[in-house]
Amino acid sequence: MRYRYRIFPALAALLLITTGCASLLTVPGTPVVVEPLPTVEAYMAQRIDWQPCENGSAECGSIRVPVDYADPGAMAINMPLIRLRATNPAARLGVLTANPGGPGESGYEQVRYALNPKDTGLRKFRIRYDLVGFDPRGVGRTAAVSCLSDKEMDDYLATDFTPTDAAGVRQVADAHKRYAAACLRHTGKLLGFLGTEFVAQDMDIMRSALGEDKLNYFGFSYGTRLGQYYADRFPAHVGRMMLDSIDDPSQTTDRWDFTPDPEPPDPTRLWAQDRTVRDMLTACAARPDCPLDHDPDIAMRKLRELIDRVDKNPIPTKDGRKLGSNLAVLGIFEATYDEAMWPGFERAFVDALQGDGTGLAQLADGYVGRSKTGRYTSSQPAFWAVQCANDDPKSYRSKSEEQILAELQHNADRAEVTSPLFGRNRAFSAPLCLFWPVPPTSVSKAAHAIGAPTIVLLNNTGDPATPLTEAQHVAEELADAVLVVRKHEGHIAFDNGSACIDAIAVGYFFDGVVPDRGTRCDD
Repeated sequence: MRYRYRIFPALAALLLITTGCASLLTVPGTPVVVEPLPTVEAYMAQRIDWQPCENGSAECGSIRVPVDYADPGAMAINMPLIRLRATNPAARLGVLTANPGGPGESGYEQVRYALNPKDTGLRKFRIRYDLVGFDPRGVGRTAAVSCLSDKEMDDYLATDFTPTDAAGVRQVADAHKRYAAACLRHTGKLLGFLGTEFVAQDMDIMRSALGEDKLNYFGFSYGTRLGQYYADRFPAHVGRMMLDSIDDPSQTTDRWDFTPDPEPPDPTRLWAQDRTVRDMLTACAARPDCPLDHDPDIAMRKLRELIDRVDKNPIPTKDGRKLGSNLAVLGIFEATYDEAMWPGFERAFVDALQGDGTGLAQLADGYVGRSKTGRYTSSQPAFWAVQCANDDPKSYRSKSEEQILAELQHNADRAEVTSPLFGRNRAFSAPLCLFWPVPPTSVSKAAHAIGAPTIVLLNNTGDPATPLTEAQHVAEELADAVLVVRKHEGHIAFDNGSACIDAIAVGYFFDGVVPDRGTRCDD
């Protein structure tokens, strides 16, 4: 079962500040649907008319991309771009673009943040690269997916995704169906053309429009899947590519092909996220100032009891919402991505025990893209639109709703054994794709990128979102790849406290230095 991937910390801070603002939404006055061009070759021949952005510190432009590459002359959308020119033009190496993850996060904002002197991520590469940012189709400024209103989204997230009877299971299904139907109603035809394979083709149009023979790329989390798709489809156009926190596309399974496992679930094989929560509570217990119990077993018991309690009786938050079990679980789940969130989780846990759900709700808001003003970005609906595109089109709608609900119940019962904290909730909240209104467009499979230059992979040992085993498998599947492993808990290796990892990234992008196989970073 796959979960949403997070971006690196510096950008996360920016997105939390600007969430709900026009900068993360389709810009008013910017056309979404534009005049199509007759052929793919015509799209490739575009040139970008760069103009100063509003604040004058960056350049803005756009390209057109066809909605359907099989029928390029039927419909096109506008893809806004942002460019920060290399600060040392004499040493310029080309263009560097990136994707921060999700799917659903903004690559446009990721590059825009490099203007901030506090940025220690992409900003360092600007010395020798033009940084070019874009939002994948369906995200942010590029024809953003639209589904529920802000109030409707609040209501959806207040759904009890831990049902214990048939009526509760039916309520879950109805919530998913309302969400899916709203996506089709507000997004229209584009909803069926948001798969990763389309974005990879859009990237090659962007490369051509930039006048570049090669595209240099830094992908994070889901962005590593996008990088693999691009390198597999356009190996001759790959420049220097680094992928951080590896998403293995071959691990995606057919959601409609449910075969019950005859073996009972093993309670000793806990999900990575449950293990991370245990680590969070243990780390707190070892500190004299821990606000939680100094026995992690007791703290874990209190956490489970809290989830059960707010499931039955939601507690208030300071913004007027109620914290039920779903928001509580999402808040705890969000904290597992980065050790920097652990102190905030501790405070939120203590507050919730005292009847104030604000802290856990705010952690959950970071996960679903909700601002302090109650506005949602396009990240959550875009996430589902892309995820639901990755499946076998032949299996779509191959089961009745009754079969689906019975299988969800079975999955929930099993998941609860190996994930007492998250299993039941995730089993019922994650299968939105089973109710999706448009069929998937491609079966995910391993990428090989035969003919591409060496691709450098980074992964933490204790990443709960993109486990090291997936990175190891991708390294084996790619024709030419080197995996660098960092001994660290949490998601994202680069720009996350490791001088070793950061030096490898700079050496690779600036000087083309490929690290030795088996390289490890322990800082």
